[in-house]
Amino acid sequence: MTPYFWIVKGKELVVKLYSKSPLENLSEIEIGLLKVEEINLENIMTIQPFKGKAKSVSKTLNKRLGLGLPEVGKSVNHKHNTVMWIGMDQFLLVGEKIEIKEAALTDQSDAWTILSLTGDKTADVMDRLCPVDTRVLKTGDVVRSMIGHMSAIIEKTEAGFKLMVFRAFAKTLLHEVCNSMKSVTAQENLKNA
Repeated sequence: MTPYFWIVKGKELVVKLYSKSPLENLSEIEIGLLKVEEINLENIMTIQPFKGKAKSVSKTLNKRLGLGLPEVGKSVNHKHNTVMWIGMDQFLLVGEKIEIKEAALTDQSDAWTILSLTGDKTADVMDRLCPVDTRVLKTGDVVRSMIGHMSAIIEKTEAGFKLMVFRAFAKTLLHEVCNSMKSVTAQENLKNA
């Protein structure tokens, strides 16, 4: 399939692009008891409340989506929407598109790669990838850190972790995670041999 097609706009032929996921709809990779898969999302946007408007923005989000702005280092989820703290007065909405007059909104939908890391020993995998002690994170905690040489957002989930890096690093992230998964699995196999 070609990544574009021609459409008529007025009297001109123009190219309409298809959107593609950063890892081209990667299916689940399983190594030992660990799994990694790409999460494809339709909408990701940053929310930066204007000065003094954070409470108003939180109320608007709660009214429209059933969740407000999270505390520092946290995320909140409701149905298929998640709002994550990603920095001072900066939040990331993953889910429905929304308009909020009291905040600067930026569409980030094509800017991020998101991997879900699940299974037994996910903390061991993260030990090899990240300088943060992810073992102390509780479900819903969010940290900004490094994975290898890449700036990342790491969210602790019930089943493991969500790892987010800029789209340009998609294949590097997958490579790093898979190598770490192989290492953890090999060590477990040696222990059990």
